Amino acid sequence: MKIVCAWCDKVLGKKDPGSTADDVISHGICPECAKKMLAPMAMPMTAFLDRFPVPVFLMDDDVRVIAANSKGYSLLGKKAEEVDGKLGGDAFECVYAKLPGGCGKTVHCKTCTIRLTVTDTMQTGKSHSRVPAYPDLHLVTGDKRIQFYISTQKAGDWVFLIIDEMNIIDK
Repeated sequence: MKIVCAWCDKVLGKKDPGSTADDVISHGICPECAKKMLAPMAMPMTAFLDRFPVPVFLMDDDVRVIAANSKGYSLLGKKAEEVDGKLGGDAFECVYAKLPGGCGKTVHCKTCTIRLTVTDTMQTGKSHSRVPAYPDLHLVTGDKRIQFYISTQKAGDWVFLIIDEMNIIDK
């Protein structure tokens, strides 16, 4: 099944619908069109997300960052244009996202707590609270390990990924 943006027809990817038909199309929204859709809101998305006292990322069904709050961009040490539209592993600089296939396509991604939690919330609508996650960012952190406590909540076609707490642990 091909997934295309319902607004601009940009191909967003493919998913196995359990059928062999290649012409089956499902629709989503690309990050560029999502920003255009959010622009007419009473306040910019980042301003809305800045109401959260912790880092927050708005994710799509492919675990791609749509937007974040200022604390989220600061946590990553990046500007919005360096994060928005990127897969979560690329935005967070997961070491496995650099392997062939990239974020979401390696054997390591099958056990990624962040990916699994966001995906579960997207598929079931079930929120998760303070789930321990240990993203593998050792190329960034050296001999230290990062521990996140994450929460998720579904909002329409997106999931809020909330970093409730972050600890740096010596290995």
